[in-house]
Amino acid sequence: MLFGDGIQLTVESSVDDPPSFYKLSGGNISACLATDFSRNKAAENVISLFNKTAAVQMKDSLYSQLVLLSTPEERDACDLAAANSDVCEEALQPDPKVNMMSLTILGLRLLFFKTVVFNVLMTLRLWISQ
Repeated sequence: MLFGDGIQLTVESSVDDPPSFYKLSGGNISACLATDFSRNKAAENVISLFNKTAAVQMKDSLYSQLVLLSTPEERDACDLAAANSDVCEEALQPDPKVNMMSLTILGLRLLFFKTVVFNVLMTLRLWISQ
């Protein structure tokens, strides 16, 4: 909150959650994401890259911050922070229950579509024959 020129009030949590770092890349663009930290400038204290952008408060009073990486030194710093981050990476595994539900919904949609087409054809045939 800002109270006039030069006065800024920042209320921070007493719990100190360190940031988790992730390197994101797609095509020619790569970025470093710091997420789930409780202090406003916690990512800046770990990597100086994050002084370019501001942290955004997300759910449960936790912050996230993203910075685009342009030089190889910045990419290396993000790789090092992501490697030292105590985050257990889980590989996404397909859920058999979700797959079965999706397949069931697809089957019901096809059955509904076939029923509608059949009813339209029979109505047209009856209409033409009269």
